[in-house]
Amino acid sequence: MTDAATVRAHRLRSHLLASPAASVVEVAEHLGALQAQDFGAGRWALGIRTAGEISDADVDRAFDDGHLVRAWTQRGTLHTVTPSSVAAILAVTGARQLRAIGVDPDVLDRAERVFRAAVAVEGRRTRAGLATALERDGVVTSARQAGGILLALSFRGVLGLGPVVPRDDGVTREQFLVRLPDGGAVGDDPAVDLLVAYLRGHAPASTADFAWWAGIPAGLARAAGERAEDRVVAFGDGLLALPGASPVPRPAADAATLALPAFDEYTLSYADRTIGLGAGDRVTVGPTANGMMRPVILRRGVAVGTWRLSLAKGATGAAEATLFDGETDDGVGAALERARRFFGFA
Repeated sequence: MTDAATVRAHRLRSHLLASPAASVVEVAEHLGALQAQDFGAGRWALGIRTAGEISDADVDRAFDDGHLVRAWTQRGTLHTVTPSSVAAILAVTGARQLRAIGVDPDVLDRAERVFRAAVAVEGRRTRAGLATALERDGVVTSARQAGGILLALSFRGVLGLGPVVPRDDGVTREQFLVRLPDGGAVGDDPAVDLLVAYLRGHAPASTADFAWWAGIPAGLARAAGERAEDRVVAFGDGLLALPGASPVPRPAADAATLALPAFDEYTLSYADRTIGLGAGDRVTVGPTANGMMRPVILRRGVAVGTWRLSLAKGATGAAEATLFDGETDDGVGAALERARRFFGFA
């Protein structure tokens, strides 16, 4: 039986929390997709996995330069990805998401023409600008309908959220809509390719974990696991990893205390979250009834509390941690200070 400490040690490395990448773009390439419905949290998810002292401005520059986008790639939720990877993910998840939202194909074709024409000159549009264009051309009659069209066009692989909309009085939460590359590379077995991409940034994990992360049926995920036998290895207890991983216990990957963002891949992206949350207060961490997943204080791969840092207009940058019963505050101050520096509060 593979013990939890060993799984955590390997996951910390897979998630680049014990071995950070050289750049934020490398983080996105390695993890495949990082949930980023909350844009501030999504930035910090990249920052905490990148070596050196970087800031939210460094992350924004990667979006501004076209190296990163946020798109609704899976589970109907925004993820940070590289533009070139979107087509391969949507080859597995796109049709299912489109069916769920139920936009008439003819209406969507018209909307796509409107969007392409709108960005043909400027290369980008705000969400409000796209809604205006869709209403002007009679594609929609309300902002709510425009929101559904926006999701559907992302599920189609047409658009994503790219350069950051400037803001003088705080951390911006808005991005311009940009056109995604046409005809991205898709392999002969997209589901297997996506499983391998998931394991690269999340292993050890099960096919049930993969099914949850990708938002696909468990049977499809299991079948992908069976077809991937020559590309993955058994880690023990139903978990899979990529070749080279060993279930033999290794020294603690990182004893440091980390302040993970809300919705972080390490705590969220598994069907079974007991490894990352341990015996902590899972009701407090979430996901709650409305889907919220709080930021956590992580120590040796286990959540030991939650924390908060407001990025609202006029925020002072004060960070607060609430530890679970019996946990010490060793390293918490330094972890919070690192997050504060990233957002320019220190």
